[in-house]
Amino acid sequence: MATKFYGGTIYKGEATFSDTIYVSDQGKVIPEKDFYSSKNQIEVNLNGSLVLPAFRDGHAHPLFSGREAKGLDISDCKSEDDIVSKLTNFRELNPDSVWIDGAVFDRSMPAVFHRTTLDQAVSDIPVILHGDDHHTLWVNSKALEVAGVMGKDTSNKQTPGIDFDEQGVPTGILREWPAMRLVLDTSPEETLESDVENLVWADKKLAEAGVIECFDGWIDKGMAETYLAAADSGELSLDYKLCFRADPFTFTRDLPYIRQMRTEANLRQQLDGNSIKFFVDGVFGSATAMVSEPYDSDGGLGSPVWDFEVLKKAILLANEESFQIHIHVIGDAALSLALDILENIPQEKLAYRPILIHAELTNEVLLRRLNTVNGIACVQPFWAQHNGMLNSCLHHLGTQRLSSLYAFKEMLDLGVAVAFSSDWPVSSYEPLNGIAVAVNRREYENQKQHNPSQAITLDQAIAAYTTGVQAMREGSQSKSFDIGAEFDAVMLDTNIFEISSMQIAKAKILATYKSGQKIF
Repeated sequence: MATKFYGGTIYKGEATFSDTIYVSDQGKVIPEKDFYSSKNQIEVNLNGSLVLPAFRDGHAHPLFSGREAKGLDISDCKSEDDIVSKLTNFRELNPDSVWIDGAVFDRSMPAVFHRTTLDQAVSDIPVILHGDDHHTLWVNSKALEVAGVMGKDTSNKQTPGIDFDEQGVPTGILREWPAMRLVLDTSPEETLESDVENLVWADKKLAEAGVIECFDGWIDKGMAETYLAAADSGELSLDYKLCFRADPFTFTRDLPYIRQMRTEANLRQQLDGNSIKFFVDGVFGSATAMVSEPYDSDGGLGSPVWDFEVLKKAILLANEESFQIHIHVIGDAALSLALDILENIPQEKLAYRPILIHAELTNEVLLRRLNTVNGIACVQPFWAQHNGMLNSCLHHLGTQRLSSLYAFKEMLDLGVAVAFSSDWPVSSYEPLNGIAVAVNRREYENQKQHNPSQAITLDQAIAAYTTGVQAMREGSQSKSFDIGAEFDAVMLDTNIFEISSMQIAKAKILATYKSGQKIF
């Protein structure tokens, strides 16, 4: 049955609009004449709503988000007392718990972040709290004990990322994956059934936010199986592109699993297993992102995740096997290192355009180099604001560098291909929230703007969250709602082009269409 949508505003990209659009029963945009010549017709009055191209998320973690949503919510805690109170209440209400997992704590709040604070509330079972950057854990003494890292003399003392006090005992703060996994590997295992529930929950949330496609930027063993099972159950609405995490110590041993899961994923219409994710550095909040000028806090330059030559060989191997390369680079030195490797791969031998994730601290030279390798900067617009996560980096970066982050306008002005993403659960999964911050460089009216010279237009922001993400895999940006295109659309109750930019995030999603099918 062909459908005519009318009576609203249809945004076609690049500041062009229409008032009517026609969609075939196969879910494709068709000319007006084809609609009227079809046997069965239906007309849908938009009643003044705005139709946008459906959103796509270039880098998120839906399965992690679903798992985290089941745990203790500490995101509203403003002090150590709040944390202790929440943990105490949770333990009293859940006396049979064997593990408490909470998220997320504001790393900029006034706190000592010591294991003994958490011990005041819960000391008999492990407590694991996630920092808002998701590169930091704050755990109690029991968690350290169970993981075998409690005390002065442990076999794991040389693991980077474990903070120690003056007595040589771990404080309870663990930074980056090698240290974090010591505790996380002791957590109760999720069953396949519960993980499918977690993923389906996240899938519904994304559909409600107008998202129809998502790159999952961290797939370890067991996670791809969850996607396979969820796809086979028929419960998923979105399409997912899986990015397998390359571990610097086990990558070659993991490759057979990655190859197998790619084959299995690619047999499912909604799944794609053609990407591998490499971490080059950490984050600014822990002073582990790689920088070219020393940190103000400790004088260091950050922490590389890989040995350079090993990383180079791994990326070359992944490309030879026709995987798309996704590279986590936050500091300017990390981006430079990644470009050193990519510049040695002839363009004609690249399986796909390389994706540089985050690219927070950049400069003109680096961005021009990014263009030479035909790379795409997949960035997180919601982070471009003065919130706890950003402000926790101030003492490491200093005012000048902190103020220069997230240079979206410069990227676009220099012709860099930009795709938007949420990195959910690190920040909001709702694209309208990210779009609003990209345009306003703040989330709410009385918030100080962050680097306002890098604000971009609403047209640019929408493109980055739609066709910009499509270009990550398709190679170039396509035009939405052209004749023959899939009808992937989101309907809003408000025309966000006609209101104050500070009101963009308040618009409501009325419906989400994927290939002509309403998924929300």
